[in-house]
Amino acid sequence: MSCDYPHLFSPITINGRRVRNRIASAPMSHRGEIPRYTRQAQEFFSSIARGGAGIVAMGEAGVDSRVDICHPYDSHLDHPVILPSLAGAIDAIHLWGALASVELVHSGNRAHPDYIPSESKIIGPCDMTNLYGASVIAMDEAMMNETADKYAYAAYMAQYAGIDIINIHLGHGWLLSQFLSNLDNHRTDEYGGSLENRARFPLMVIDRIRQKCGSRMILEVRVSGEEAVDGGLTKEDTVELAKMLDDKVDIIHISAGTFHLTDTACRMFPTVFTPRGCNTHISEAVKKVCKHAVVAVVGGLNDPDIMEDVLAKGKADIVVAARAFLADPDFPKKARTGHADTIVHCMRCSSCNSVGFIPHVPFSSGTLRCSVNPTLGREFETSHHQTPPDTVKKVMVAGGGPGGMEAALTAARKGHQVTLFEKSDRLGANLYYADGIPFKSDLVAYRKGIIANVEQAENLEIRLNTPVTAELIKTENPDVLIAACGAVPVIPPIPGVNLPIVHSVTDLFKKELRPGKNVVIIGGGQAGCEEALALAAKGHEVTIVEVQPELAREAHFVYWKHLLRVIAGEPNITAMSSTQVKEILDDGVLVAGPDGKEKLLSADTVLIATGMTEDNDMFSEWDKLVLDLRIIGDCERTARIMEAVRSGYCAGYSID
Repeated sequence: MSCDYPHLFSPITINGRRVRNRIASAPMSHRGEIPRYTRQAQEFFSSIARGGAGIVAMGEAGVDSRVDICHPYDSHLDHPVILPSLAGAIDAIHLWGALASVELVHSGNRAHPDYIPSESKIIGPCDMTNLYGASVIAMDEAMMNETADKYAYAAYMAQYAGIDIINIHLGHGWLLSQFLSNLDNHRTDEYGGSLENRARFPLMVIDRIRQKCGSRMILEVRVSGEEAVDGGLTKEDTVELAKMLDDKVDIIHISAGTFHLTDTACRMFPTVFTPRGCNTHISEAVKKVCKHAVVAVVGGLNDPDIMEDVLAKGKADIVVAARAFLADPDFPKKARTGHADTIVHCMRCSSCNSVGFIPHVPFSSGTLRCSVNPTLGREFETSHHQTPPDTVKKVMVAGGGPGGMEAALTAARKGHQVTLFEKSDRLGANLYYADGIPFKSDLVAYRKGIIANVEQAENLEIRLNTPVTAELIKTENPDVLIAACGAVPVIPPIPGVNLPIVHSVTDLFKKELRPGKNVVIIGGGQAGCEEALALAAKGHEVTIVEVQPELAREAHFVYWKHLLRVIAGEPNITAMSSTQVKEILDDGVLVAGPDGKEKLLSADTVLIATGMTEDNDMFSEWDKLVLDLRIIGDCERTARIMEAVRSGYCAGYSID
């Protein structure tokens, strides 16, 4: 059978093992209330294997629970009590024909003092005080040998449980990368200085695992090809390291960045401001020097077209994705069977990986959430508790935005008869603003994918150019009405807000507003900041005025950090926080800064970006017309796409 992606779906043999295609999931953890591979985690890994991945990687398995815990939910492979659940997770992957991988890590100097036994000492390459204020002691050779044995023991336990691939993490600021990087390693003995010396301990660990697990075990190393910070590892360093690794391991997996500098998180977890395939220039260089190991690469590879291009051009042997599987675990199967148009694309919003980014967020949530996949974290219920409804109901959905589309899809997939009404001439109408913004291409891809799913769904009728009214509800007489009518802009009571130069930021798209050269945006939330970047890229001089001390603080942490960096580097943007708008005049905006001093900001156009509010005045009337009214998305409570999609899913799924 012909395939649109011949390179992507060609098998590859690694150390005698056949892998069915070139797609691997990056190491990801699905933590639960205990540090075990819970049933929910098993279902999560199973869904990725079922969706068509060739390799499914389980993430962040620690090797020494005495000294290396940095997360309250860390799993550790240094005690047999974890073996049954680990074997269960591996079996769940094997059921669907994928190879199972586990990533071995050691926190090193990033260990959290609150989570390790009080008598334990935090260890690393050098004496230091870590980011939690705890003392770190430099490892001597006895500690290194003991730790290498810990790695080997963990690998052997995983092998005993049936694992196919041992992934040894040499990147991202974990212990072995702390030895590799000059950012952490300031030793003057044979384990510091030159790259060859800095690699001595990581190579010891690899050799110890090989000795314990034998020649037939597939060994993979994950490296930060660039640490993206002055003094950190470079591409050239990685090429030299690859030469040392080539005859010792079977897969060299290229990532980037380090947890030691949060600004580099945008390379570990690329945001919309990072090019797709951002690490392929490193993997291509590494591939040229490798004679034995195959080369895998991760980084913004959330589309099969891009993946195919990377492989076709010889930049890697395997492509690795993480968030693409969270958004749509079936994306490989869809691409292979000619249904790539229905892939629900990751928007690279960083909601999933920001929730556990301690200590930079207050808590580790212990679970995963995705803005576009409301079933993430619900794998068990959606895999085992989907039964046809006792009674097929007539469902009316008012509004074709993300929440309304998700509600309609979910109800239709459950077996109900659904009609989706949209007042405009197209579904996802409010998402079309992204077409003119280069860094919003992921949102455009998501919009296209979700619309394709709606258009191709059974039991689902679409009626465009049809606003929902009381009269229409009476005519349709639905059993269930799901209201997903969206929100309207908040217009603050500022003197001069009704002047001709003042517009809502939504007018740029909805009314095709052409702003003047000098633009003042009142409201420095995520929406205002993103629009400022879009306007600055077109040559406008933009000033953002935000009353709060920080811009866009509601954005997810990884995305927020990168957004602020991009804004700071844009010469056409001036950001003013802790600043209050006093009045809008014909020629500008009068503001008062944090010192109370007033200043007139020259403006040809003033855009209001102070948020949205619920559009729900009609519900008191609608409630009398239908027995079951469900209000979701922004018309219940203004929020982000994630909340709209999740509330839409819940509304559709719970119709019995």
